[in-house]
Amino acid sequence: MTFSKNKLALAVMAATFSFSSAQSAVAANIKEEPALLKQVTVTATRSEKDYSEVSQKIEVIAQEEIEQQQAASVPELLDFLPNVTVSGGPRASAQSVNIRGLEGIRVLQVVDGARQNFSNGHRGTYFTDPELLKSIEVIKGPSSSLWGSGAIGGVVLQNTKDASDLLEDGQSFGGYISQGYHTNNSRSLTSGSFFGVQDNVDWLVNGYYNDGENYELGNGKDLENSGSREQGGLTKLGWDLDSDNRFEFKAQHGSYNGFVPSNPTTNAGTSSPLIERDSESTNLSASWLLNPESELIDARLQLFHNYTKFEEDRVSQGQKDNTRYKTNGLALTNLSVVNDIELTYGIDAYQNEITTKRDTSGAADNSRPESLDGKSITFGSFVQGSAHLTQEWVLQAGLRYDSFTAEDNRSGSNVADKKQDDHALSPSIGLIWSANDWLTLTASYNEAFRVPGMEEMFSTGTHFSMGPMFKNVFVPNPDLKPETAQNKELSARMEFADILGEDELRVNASVFQNDIDNFINQYTYDPEFPFGPGMAFDSKTSWKNVDDAELKGFEIAGQYRIQNIEAGLSYGQTRGKDKSTGEDLGSIPADKIVADLAYLAFQGDLKFGTRYTHVDDQNRVDPSETVTEYPGYNLVDFYATYEPSTGSLKGLKADFLIKNAEDKYYRAAWQQLHQAGRSYRMNLRYSF
Repeated sequence: MTFSKNKLALAVMAATFSFSSAQSAVAANIKEEPALLKQVTVTATRSEKDYSEVSQKIEVIAQEEIEQQQAASVPELLDFLPNVTVSGGPRASAQSVNIRGLEGIRVLQVVDGARQNFSNGHRGTYFTDPELLKSIEVIKGPSSSLWGSGAIGGVVLQNTKDASDLLEDGQSFGGYISQGYHTNNSRSLTSGSFFGVQDNVDWLVNGYYNDGENYELGNGKDLENSGSREQGGLTKLGWDLDSDNRFEFKAQHGSYNGFVPSNPTTNAGTSSPLIERDSESTNLSASWLLNPESELIDARLQLFHNYTKFEEDRVSQGQKDNTRYKTNGLALTNLSVVNDIELTYGIDAYQNEITTKRDTSGAADNSRPESLDGKSITFGSFVQGSAHLTQEWVLQAGLRYDSFTAEDNRSGSNVADKKQDDHALSPSIGLIWSANDWLTLTASYNEAFRVPGMEEMFSTGTHFSMGPMFKNVFVPNPDLKPETAQNKELSARMEFADILGEDELRVNASVFQNDIDNFINQYTYDPEFPFGPGMAFDSKTSWKNVDDAELKGFEIAGQYRIQNIEAGLSYGQTRGKDKSTGEDLGSIPADKIVADLAYLAFQGDLKFGTRYTHVDDQNRVDPSETVTEYPGYNLVDFYATYEPSTGSLKGLKADFLIKNAEDKYYRAAWQQLHQAGRSYRMNLRYSF
């Protein structure tokens, strides 16, 4: 990879926030404690820990950055992280996250401690609106020792807002109203919230409504059928029964409506007809927190229910489809401290159910996928310990056991084996060495697995057809083995203060190698050619465990603050190959460098800056691919935030962003759709 001298100079001068693990620590008021080096607490370890006490790579995006980006989706918020990219194109309902070359169902989602397991066809999986979030934590690399199936690429944890996050000291009631606008697709974003605390009860109610038209690309043309409407809300209630016991209740709901291709990562066409899609996602949870004056008990028991439904009208065919997915789960976690040894342990249990109906009215026989009716049950138990070997050395080790079953409940399907069961053991170990006041070195090894999805094992019927003479049909494979991953990683964290006087510097660097076994791949194989006039022929689509894959790379991110100036730089690189053939793997993101330079004025009330992103050419593709190279691109954004801390305007917050300021026409590697062109994004929020 090469950069021209002027690009490299700009990157070095500007440097990025890169949203490294310290991103959440960037303070709005420079008079407060050091912005970069103050404590950052993470919950991705299933118990609150300081970031410096974690051996895995975790990135944190705080509420201030979420509001400043004014993103249309959760994946879009992560696009500036090193070795993280957005897949699916500009339609927010189709986007997913790629972490170090693994994407989609290989990256686990968790919202407020509850797993989000929905997966079906070309339907999106990220349903939480950014307006509801106070922070996002991203674990990079395999993490099944704590989180179980699906975390072979990483975990995206989304933490929604609480009353305690929004109330100021001494305040018992508050609220805010917010109005945003994006010029590119004339998108209006309206939201509001009320929250408060009364004696031992705290509560929050939040609602939003977004409505936008088609995106305009950098070439001046519209991306047809990319407009959408979303609405939803969040309700939370907390009750401190006494000093030892707390109960928490949450209800979250979101809905989406839009005319999109059946595969929204592409343009509408013969094999991807236009549909009207209505979807709803509901998340309910109840938790009991027990924390008496004992070092042995700091427990949380959570019951949760997720329900997702899609109603789809295939406009030109007059067919109506529906999809239903339910998850009922339980998560019990406890933290015990015994002789300076911290033990986090617990159990997870959840059941997934999927039912689909594919309308065949007005269609030729066998021209649609067959309906699904499947159920899976998973039970897991885990333990992770952390112990100080010496004052400078900390050892962390974990182990998780999962058992799971999946069953096809259809009486008339042609799946030979309708019930499958298996189990997995996921170990992890990490070593943290605090070499001195400014340097911490870590080494870690983590294993993970992903259970084959019910769609991968049990799909039957027609995948798509192209006229009366050709169709592609699903072939079920209930004998799929779980994917497994083994990740080795070395990291260095460096923190400096008062280098030049009243300044700070933080640098994080990691090198990793992730080996994937039994990789599950969807593939199409030979058509059955006709033997007489007028006879149709079919090709087959199925899933199989393919040869082992190797993913390796490195990333480095630096942040620097001196008085009123903040700057940073990040770079990420991932390489992937099939270990049996040596050929390059698909879906590996291009090398990316992100740079940022910001200035804080008026005691931090005003912050403005610019961000530069360079994505290199991606020409490391399998020789069988039709596209042999994805050209690189350069993007420039400008942003500003004004939030008075005193005076008559206190409570007002204004965010302004020019995204893709040069109106570049570009697309990310492996994607079919180009990204949106220039957009002016504005948001005005008033809190009281």
